[in-house]
Formats: sequence, C-alpha cells, structure tokens
Amino acid sequence: MSENVATLYNSPEGQLGPSLFGDHLHWGYWDAETADADFAAASDRLAQIMIGKTVIGPDQRFIDIGCGIGQPAIMLAKAKGCRVDGITISSYQQQTATAKAKAAGLEDRLHFILGDALDIPREDQTYDGGWFFESIFHMGHAAALREASRVLKPGATLVIADLQSRPTITTEFREFVNKHIHSTFVAMEDYPQLMADAGFELIGIDDITDNVMPYLVPKLKETLTKYDMVIKDTIKEDSDKMLDNWIYMFEYMRDNLGYMLATARKI
Repeated sequence: MSENVATLYNSPEGQLGPSLFGDHLHWGYWDAETADADFAAASDRLAQIMIGKTVIGPDQRFIDIGCGIGQPAIMLAKAKGCRVDGITISSYQQQTATAKAKAAGLEDRLHFILGDALDIPREDQTYDGGWFFESIFHMGHAAALREASRVLKPGATLVIADLQSRPTITTEFREFVNKHIHSTFVAMEDYPQLMADAGFELIGIDDITDNVMPYLVPKLKETLTKYDMVIKDTIKEDSDKMLDNWIYMFEYMRDNLGYMLATARKI
C-alpha cells in the first residue's frame, strides 16, 4: 500500500491540499462561533487543537508520522520549542517540508525523512512524543501503532487525529476508499484494544464529528470556487472532472465516517 500512497501524494491532485487548506493537508474544526471560517482557517485551528494535546518540552524529540508538507510540525516546533522529525512516503512532501522548515529558519529543529512510516529509521525509544495527524488510516492501524510504540519512550504521549467508521459504513465504501485513496478505517470502539495490543494506555477520545463532517462539503465547494484558477493551473487537464471527484469523495466520506482525536501514553 505504501507505494500507492506515494503515487497519490506525488501526483498533481495530491499537491492541491496546500493551496486549498492553507499549507495543511488535513481537514478543519468548526463550531457555532467559527461557522464562517474558511477551510484554511479551520485547518489551522485543528492543528492548534492537536498541538494543545501534545505533552512535549523544549529540545525534546517528537515524531510526526505521516507528516505531509510539514505545516503542523513547524507550528509545533514554534509553539513548544521541541525538535521534530517528520516521515513521509512522498518525495514531493519531503522536499516541500524541508524547504518550508528552512524558510521558517527552523532547519536546526525540523528534519523530514523520506521513508516508510512502518519502518522508521530510528532506534527504539528515540522520541519523547508523537502524533498521527490524519495519516494512520493509510498505514494500517495495528502495524502503525506497533511502530510508534517502538520508537517512543515509555511515558511518551501519542496523539491521533483519525477518521473513524460509523456503524452504517457500507462494504462498497470500504472497497472504494481502499482502491482510490488506499485507506482503511476502524471504529472508535476498536481503539482501546488496538492501543493495548501496541503497548499504549488510552487516555481519552474526543469525538469531534459534529465539528468537522457537517461543514466538510460546503467548505470544500467554497474553497474550490475560490481557488479555481490555481487548480486549473496545477491540473491543466480534466480539472472539472477532478473537482467533481473531490466533491464526490468528500460527500462519500461524510456519509460513512466520523472524526476523533485520541490521546494515549506509551506504557
């Protein structure tokens, strides 16, 4: 699956996220007070929420597993003063994240690795904290958590932003996302056992479905309209079809998935 994920995120379509979501490659958080926020602002807010859940100090080492183009890692390093390693299977993402860290003057604190998140090139118990930020569903939850457990020190906090399957999820949807975005999803109720099997104590789960899913499609449509020319310049051919595919995908995910933030401690 890792080769398929690399192909997806190295493609022109996979590079649109930074344009659409304000240098982020993840979704956003809205509530009644911020319902008018655009996708970029909501994505930034979700990153701030994730940072608030981390337990990491100045000069401690943190691993961003599936780091995208590095925006959350940069924000975390600035906020907490920690050192961050990010790992991505995409050469485009690794190069972009490295350039962004240099532009931010943080190349001494941020290092982005091109590699497989299921085989992180670091020794056991290297890191004081870590997260999966909308990435674990590309890796297989059990295997990804075992590898995270290997590289985290005992007592380290792991934070996960994940899309969980709803009780009404269909077999057709599971097959569709496995084929097209190389992803598998688990239920929130599966997390305690998954964590325990990998050597983690589950501290808590926040179900933020209502802060993400109802806004997802209208905010995407708003953003696609705003960045229409950027998209056409990037894709060049069949951009209208690609936009329709994005909307269809987000509608399909909205109808079958929820959104959760999990926090755990390495035992």
